[in-house]
Amino acid sequence: MAEKIYKELSDKLGVWESERFLKILAAMLSPEEARICLELFAPATCPELAARLNIDEKELSGKLDVLVDKGMLTRGLTQYGFHTTLLAFHHECVADTAPHTGPYALSKEVKELWSDFFYNEWSYHFMEHIEEFIKKTGRSLPIWPAIGAIERSPGIGPEDLLPEENWKLRIENAKSRILAPCGCRVSWGHQCDLPLMTCFACFDRPRGEYYLNQPGRLLKEVSLEESLEVVRQAEEAGLVHWGDCYCCSCCCENLFPITREKRWDLMTPNRFLAVVDEEKCTGCGICVERCKFDAVVMVKASTPSKQKSYVDPEKCKGCGLCIITCKPNALTYKIVRPPEYLKPAGEPVHFIPVWGEYFLK
Repeated sequence: MAEKIYKELSDKLGVWESERFLKILAAMLSPEEARICLELFAPATCPELAARLNIDEKELSGKLDVLVDKGMLTRGLTQYGFHTTLLAFHHECVADTAPHTGPYALSKEVKELWSDFFYNEWSYHFMEHIEEFIKKTGRSLPIWPAIGAIERSPGIGPEDLLPEENWKLRIENAKSRILAPCGCRVSWGHQCDLPLMTCFACFDRPRGEYYLNQPGRLLKEVSLEESLEVVRQAEEAGLVHWGDCYCCSCCCENLFPITREKRWDLMTPNRFLAVVDEEKCTGCGICVERCKFDAVVMVKASTPSKQKSYVDPEKCKGCGLCIITCKPNALTYKIVRPPEYLKPAGEPVHFIPVWGEYFLK
């Protein structure tokens, strides 16, 4: 009976036939908790759910509180809702606002299960998911230009940036600055030694304010200066700014499978291109090492026996990582696509559907 409930929950989340994922559900949810979650793919109040499950309302209320504390459910003013996709389930139950300390901390067993599932199954299916999304909308979620790279590009000023590209302005204008640990690096057991407190998913959002002081969370409220320092450290460490995340190529649910398979066609470039001033380039090759997309190579320059860096405009995604640490300032940004490029017809560029605080009453 228990196996059937986990299978139903897995099916509702759109997960393929995966024994690995069923083990995750069994490790994170009791059969009774799984049944409650299964009933909340459509949001409901406690009295509504109690009547549906024929459970005492007071008893159910306590169980719902536990599931909210675990990150399994999202709670509105009166309603509760479970997560509607595997990606949303991971972000809410394991990553971002999810508990990482205290009674509901992720055990070593659960982290190992998630790691095994991600590297051996989900990372492959995730690529299929991105392919489907691109067919449906015309593009995937573009990565965003690095603040440090923009600041090192004299030809680009604030007036040249679209609001969604001006990450620094968003940080400056934020009413609440709340950071969370990177869900991917936490979930898979922190496979690298790159910065951990880099998730901006709760930044200036009600969910961050709600979970900030809840037991078991590692969310942290920071100042403007601390926020910008987090960004600086992330960019210098070589993390790619993608959505609300600063991603590494060994753990990120987006970046890892794409870089592993070198499927650059599944990544939408932004409006920026890194360009090289050959006269300033010393040929150190650091930019080649920092590029995640094989876009920077060393080529023979006009000076005999000297190599210079070259950026392939067909491969460059505009992340700016090569620009940030270029000591001779030989690399800068150039805007190569018009503002309309970021505003395609059809669906908005977003593929992590969750109930969230905006969807629950």
